Amino acid sequence: MAIISVSADSTTLVLNGTAISDLVSGDIITLVPVNPATAHINSSNGGVNINERTDRGVYDLTVRVQRLSGSDVFLNNALRQSPPTIFNGSLKENFNRDGTDGVESWLLESGSITTQPTKTINDEDGNALSEYVIRFRNAVRNL
Repeated sequence: MAIISVSADSTTLVLNGTAISDLVSGDIITLVPVNPATAHINSSNGGVNINERTDRGVYDLTVRVQRLSGSDVFLNNALRQSPPTIFNGSLKENFNRDGTDGVESWLLESGSITTQPTKTINDEDGNALSEYVIRFRNAVRNL
């Protein structure tokens, strides 16, 4: 079995050439497929027709950044543009597998902010965050 380790601070998100660097400490970024990869059509005699869906690469990226930070300003300004800002970028994470360094990367294509930022306030330590959801037309994973 391979020994794989990932550092907590090894993730880089870049959108339109801008590094989103004001991530909330200890938080997560999620990249979730929106549609199934294939479609199944069953026949009356027990057969099945399986096809690849053309919209299989659609993903929602959820990112939470420190409210009022440079990343929050960048995303908020993009949200306010007309026509909507189209995002292209990458999500990369460094890892080590059996002593060899590697990078898992996602190429993110043709995205736009679909959910306006959620404002969350933490009254315990004063940190607050803004959550953005960006839907990408295509996201491709590379190992």
